[in-house]
Amino acid sequence: MQRYPVWRLRHEGTYGSLVEVLLANRALTEADLSDSPEVLNDPFLMQDMDRAVERILAAIRTGERIVVFGDYDADGVTSTALLMDFLDRVGADASFLLPHRYRDGYGMKPSGVVRALERGAGLIVTADNGISAFEAVDAANGANIDVVVIDHHHPQDRLPEAHALVNPNRTDCDYPFKGLAAVGVAFKVVQALSGVLIPEEERRRYLNSLLDLVALGTVSDVAPMLSENRLLTRRGMQVIEQAPRPGVLALKEIAGSAGRTIDTTAIGFFLGPRINSAGRLASADLALNLLRSKDATEAEGFAKELNALNGERRELQSVGTAEAERQVEAEGLDRHKILVLQGDSWHLGVVGLIAGRLVEKYWRPALVCTDYRKNGIYTGSARTAGGYNIVEAIFRVADLLTEYGGHADAAGFSVPAENYPDFQARLVADAAERLSDDDLLPQLDLDVMLKPSEISLETVDQLSRLAPFGAQNESPRFMARDCQIVDVRAVGQGAHLKMSVDTGARVCDAIWWRQGDLVYELSSGDCVDLAFELGANTWQGKTTVQMMVEDMRRCEK
Repeated sequence: MQRYPVWRLRHEGTYGSLVEVLLANRALTEADLSDSPEVLNDPFLMQDMDRAVERILAAIRTGERIVVFGDYDADGVTSTALLMDFLDRVGADASFLLPHRYRDGYGMKPSGVVRALERGAGLIVTADNGISAFEAVDAANGANIDVVVIDHHHPQDRLPEAHALVNPNRTDCDYPFKGLAAVGVAFKVVQALSGVLIPEEERRRYLNSLLDLVALGTVSDVAPMLSENRLLTRRGMQVIEQAPRPGVLALKEIAGSAGRTIDTTAIGFFLGPRINSAGRLASADLALNLLRSKDATEAEGFAKELNALNGERRELQSVGTAEAERQVEAEGLDRHKILVLQGDSWHLGVVGLIAGRLVEKYWRPALVCTDYRKNGIYTGSARTAGGYNIVEAIFRVADLLTEYGGHADAAGFSVPAENYPDFQARLVADAAERLSDDDLLPQLDLDVMLKPSEISLETVDQLSRLAPFGAQNESPRFMARDCQIVDVRAVGQGAHLKMSVDTGARVCDAIWWRQGDLVYELSSGDCVDLAFELGANTWQGKTTVQMMVEDMRRCEK
């Protein structure tokens, strides 16, 4: 029943202010969570922003065709939608291209430049890619097409020879905040351009109207929820609630989020996955068309298609994860400190999700690749655990790869089939050298032992001061000892565990997602310790406090 052998309380003993404890646990201050516009940095502090703005302005003013080359995930789609919204708003001659996950793979390649040429491009602006597009940028330069790169991925040891390269993670960029998602970087470019092209009395209102896209992309890409990202996301969630564009309204309706408070959980688990499903299983153009739609009926149709794809994605992910787990067990791969797996039939759109599930189960980095294209190249995704920087690990075996890139926590790669044995062996050796047994011991960090009287709606309201939650400002997790189960049952067609528990101060509802099978191990009257997040649940007009269980163990005798 207990998933994590170690529960670590970050704050031991008594406490006064719960909020102060939570801030101290995260090494944050009230200023770090400020909602003041002063946290927004001048976009021109970003390296090459002036060159990017100058070149895009010249294209707009002369009627030169601009092609925005985006990406197929939620960050890339929202980045493209945001740039196209602005270019349409100022009357630019603009078009877009999104790569197809199966035909094209990630990022802009020379073939993408050819497609842009066919669209009559005089200028290519990338969105959520380009930092590693060396061959494509060279091809564009050879065709006398300038490229402005807008990206946030970590660069390699050199940069492409683009006209401008806007990326806060450039080693020579002094921009104060490095955690922007690509949609955040695109927003900063638009912020800079709008100062020239949009009258001041309209500019602020227009920029605010784009923040729904910023929130969707930032949360979906699991960007750090600090500094600018916090303010942009918080305001963006308000836009999603109050005045969303038709496509976002249709997405909320189909995801069951209409009329509910929009938070990072709603985006991360309900809205974002549906946007991502288009690029995973079909064409990302579908998601982009949804976000760009101006017609409610048209948007509803796009949303229904995305919802169907999301259902198909869940099934493929479930089947693929089960097969991957069987491979781990059959081959004893979990004896290593990293999992490197290859499957012939795993769907390319879900290998990253399979890797994530393997990390959850085996608590070690996982790289999962597939021969789905049947072209002799295994394409895959990586997720990390134990503090292992996965993109740096991939850089260390780059001589075996045809494509690679990403972040510290997640990355992508392509490896020729003949190189795969060496790829696997070298990563296993690299992880063995850099990871200790303690690094891979499943450990659940909990903020504090919550007082029974504070398991309440009043505490939920207090916690909202720290929201929005996300990477580096995680949703608070608590511990409660000696809770007595009053009632236990499986819900959601048996998938989830629902309990009523007596905490010592009141009886509360508790839900443990994807743990419905535990209903057979528990009975009314059992004593358990709970690790949980705290939230509010509204049912039939009544709002009550709810514990979202992360782990559970029997009380000590």
